[in-house]
Amino acid sequence: MSSKRDTLVATADRLFYTEGFAATGIDRVVADAGVALGTLYRHFNGKADLVVAVLDYREAAFFARLDEVAAGKKGPDRVLSLFDGMLSWAEQKPGNENGCLFLRAASEHPEEPAVRTRVQKHKKDYLAFCRKHLREGGWDAAAARRLAPRIFLLLEGAVATCGFLGNRAAIKQARDAAEDLLNQESPIPTTQHRT
Repeated sequence: MSSKRDTLVATADRLFYTEGFAATGIDRVVADAGVALGTLYRHFNGKADLVVAVLDYREAAFFARLDEVAAGKKGPDRVLSLFDGMLSWAEQKPGNENGCLFLRAASEHPEEPAVRTRVQKHKKDYLAFCRKHLREGGWDAAAARRLAPRIFLLLEGAVATCGFLGNRAAIKQARDAAEDLLNQESPIPTTQHRT
C-alpha cells in the first residue's frame, strides 16, 4: 500500500468508528487525512470501496492484537487470551463503546454487496480464528469445532454489551463464562493426544 492510501484508510477507520459511516462523508475523510480528493479516487472507486478497505485494515490489526496477547500461552490461557486481547484492543481505541464496526458497516450499507460480503467473511474468519486458538491450546479438531462457536458468541456478546456494561465488566463476564466452558472440557494433554 502507498503511504497516502494507508493514511486514508487509517483516517477513515477512526472516523467511521467514532462518528459513524453515514455521518462521515468522503470530504471529511480527505480533509482529516490531509490529501486531495483525487488521491482518494486514485485508490478507491467510491465510499463502499473505502469501507471494505477499512474493514480489511481493522480485521488485520484486531487479529494481530489478539495473537500478540496470546503469544506464549498454552491450554485454556491460550483461548482466554482472546478476551484479554479484546480488552486491550477496546481500551486503546477511541470511541470503543461503539460496538462492532463490521456489524455497523452492514447495517449502514444494506444495499452494498461488497460491504455485506466483507462483513460475512469477517465473521467466518473470526470463528475460524477462535477454532485456531482452541487447536493451539490443545483441543482436538472435533472439540475445537464444537467449542469455537460458543467462544465466538461470548466474544461477540461482550462487544455488544460494552456500551452499557463498560468494557471491563462486559469482557470480564464473557471471559468468566468462557473459562467455565473450557473447564468443562479440558484439552487433551499432548502425550495423550498423540496416542
